[in-house]
Amino acid sequence: MPKQQLLEVRVRRLLKKGIRHHRAGRRGPAEACYHRILKADSRCSRALHLLGLLAQQAGQYEESLQLMGEALALNPDDPDTLNSLAESYLGLGKIEQAIPHYRRALELQPDSADANCKLAHVLRLRGDLAEALRLSEYAVALNPRRFETFNELGLVLTDMENPGAAAEAFQRAVALNPDSALTALSLSYFYVKSGDIPAAADALRRAIKLDPKAHLSHVSLGAVLCMLGDWAGALECYERARALCPNSPDVSYYLGLLHLSLGNFALGWREHEEREGARRMRKKFSQPQWKGEPLQGARILLHAEQGLGDTLHFVRYVPLVAARGGQVVLAVQARLHRLLAGTEGAWQVILSDGGTVSDFHWHCPLLSLPLAFGTELSTIPDKIPYVYPDPPLVKAWEQRMQGNSLRVGLAWGGNPNYPHEFWRSILLEQLAPLTNLENTTFYSLQMGAPAEQVKQLGPRVHLIDLQNEQADFADTAAIVANLGLVISIDTSVAHLAGAMGKPVWILLHKSPDWRWLLEGEDSPWYPTARLFRQSTLGNWQDVVARVEGELRELVARTAVGTRNRGP
Repeated sequence: MPKQQLLEVRVRRLLKKGIRHHRAGRRGPAEACYHRILKADSRCSRALHLLGLLAQQAGQYEESLQLMGEALALNPDDPDTLNSLAESYLGLGKIEQAIPHYRRALELQPDSADANCKLAHVLRLRGDLAEALRLSEYAVALNPRRFETFNELGLVLTDMENPGAAAEAFQRAVALNPDSALTALSLSYFYVKSGDIPAAADALRRAIKLDPKAHLSHVSLGAVLCMLGDWAGALECYERARALCPNSPDVSYYLGLLHLSLGNFALGWREHEEREGARRMRKKFSQPQWKGEPLQGARILLHAEQGLGDTLHFVRYVPLVAARGGQVVLAVQARLHRLLAGTEGAWQVILSDGGTVSDFHWHCPLLSLPLAFGTELSTIPDKIPYVYPDPPLVKAWEQRMQGNSLRVGLAWGGNPNYPHEFWRSILLEQLAPLTNLENTTFYSLQMGAPAEQVKQLGPRVHLIDLQNEQADFADTAAIVANLGLVISIDTSVAHLAGAMGKPVWILLHKSPDWRWLLEGEDSPWYPTARLFRQSTLGNWQDVVARVEGELRELVARTAVGTRNRGP
């Protein structure tokens, strides 16, 4: 037998043996077989792919990408390698890098239900729901007996706020495969979006029972247990997930959030840095990220990363960076640009989207500044106020808002794209009784779709609607400066009032954002804030009753003519 044929026979035998070990979960022997193949034939793309798959299954995504990249270079049109490479990018939270590989796999197999379903999945994660729906519906048409396609269709419909159709899709998935851990995991997401948290927890426990090695099920159960107030149970889930997949950015991110909520800042900030991989939100710069090094006059870009409230929360660090010797370029969202243009310590303030960035040597997301400064609960920058409204605007609003009643600003809804908006926001109808209190004048600070509730309630709510008079947060700040009190859910208005040093009562659901910690009525970030927490998840009635009682007392003890100084 010719030498080449002997080599091919040996490779086939080793592949068969290695795959047998691989499927049985014997990583060491499988790895040894694949390495023996590559020693005999360094251009065996199948062995490289399978080695990459072993690394991927162990959570070693960077190593997996290298091996699968080598395999793809040898065999560019192999759909299996393309899919595996995309999955490793997803493991690192790199959606954009995964998409072209899934697209190429679909080009090679246009009538594959699996290929359509996988591209639909990654596009759903990116938020391209219309195309994701088209692909998932086509996948179902191609193979109506495949439960994964109905599962993905259900997830797309859930994100499109179509719970009826989503439930039908999930029911089809369960009927096709009642013992699927994947469907149980997806059902938990559907239940969370629908507001049934106990059912979500039950679905996740079932998913873990069916597949105890799937780390994302443990992560998801931890997040759901946080919503139920079981912090110890959540921590246990995250630790199990880390043991299963040590390099998962999702595990680090959620562990970081829990540690921050518990006040364990040293652990929390470090883990929270993995939000780039877990949430795909961080910008990329060629310059190094600043982590507290001496700046010695170097120019540094501090940039907004997530919501408006986050920017207002962490812009307090700008003067501290300048004090370290940095020439600070601050990049903020358009709605904050006018208000923050004069931020202390900022050499230049630009738009985070579309602004011209001067040459700079360092960059740092605003949410990474607490890590750079090693912030602990006892060392939170406490110079309040640090956000200042424009004096002429304040004066103009002062002339419009005369009177001796207690002036109260109200905000009840946040960004509809926020993952837990269902729990964070409250209907204006539930707050309407507050507006009937004597010796008070309520002003709506609400922007966006929730502001339409003012018109819907009509005379049932006594509220002056200022939505059309707030071009941006410079206007909002000038209004807040003339109020005696702001009552708000956890949204940017609450951060604005706190950053201005104005009295603010913040309404929090049972599992609030990490910055409010897990208990207590005060905030280490905002000395003028008072926190009103739900006793049980979703119970706003109790919160509103407490606010109403406190507001009655405040009105009663506030002297005429000084009411607008606040509590």
